[in-house]
Amino acid sequence: SSMKRFLFLSVLVTTAFLLAEAALSQDWTSFKEASRSIQSVKADFLQKRTLQILTKPLLSEGKFFFYTPDSLRWEYLSPLRSVMLQKGNNIQIYNFSEGKWKPEMTQAVEARRMVLAEISRWFQGRFDESKAFKHTYSPGPPARIILAPGEGINRFIQRIEIALSVRPGVIDRVEIEEPGGSRTFIEFRNVVINSSISSEVFEKP
Repeated sequence: SSMKRFLFLSVLVTTAFLLAEAALSQDWTSFKEASRSIQSVKADFLQKRTLQILTKPLLSEGKFFFYTPDSLRWEYLSPLRSVMLQKGNNIQIYNFSEGKWKPEMTQAVEARRMVLAEISRWFQGRFDESKAFKHTYSPGPPARIILAPGEGINRFIQRIEIALSVRPGVIDRVEIEEPGGSRTFIEFRNVVINSSISSEVFEKP
């Protein structure tokens, strides 16, 4: 169950990242308009996860790829290797073990499909149509987007905050708060927008 929650959080963080990448100005109207211009995004990320039962945070590094309308790759490179791939309705999860990629058998594909349908609305700037999250925009500084979950999702997500960078189209960080005090911080680096990405990136681990 912890792995399912972790992957669900990853998808939500990815969504938040894409929304922030589309913010080509600090104006909310321009932000929504710019979200329609995103064709692809790729970036490195550093993730820190704090849990009350641990004295030190869990640190991870990885890479992220997105290509419109529905191709996504979220890959952890260290300390453990794993990857979630989506292309259309096909969703695959792999863990690297004993020198090779091994598929994970999961029962949560349909739930993730629902999440990805929500994401597609956000990509198009159709935030008011969301039944899962309510959004709030704050001009800052720094400019921020706050996502508040609705009933059901709020059992494991309390709040998502996206802090936008002063450099247009880039974010400084994403923070996810969970019930019980656990938090996930993600810092994005080497962000590239609307570059060419091979289809194999979303098909093979």
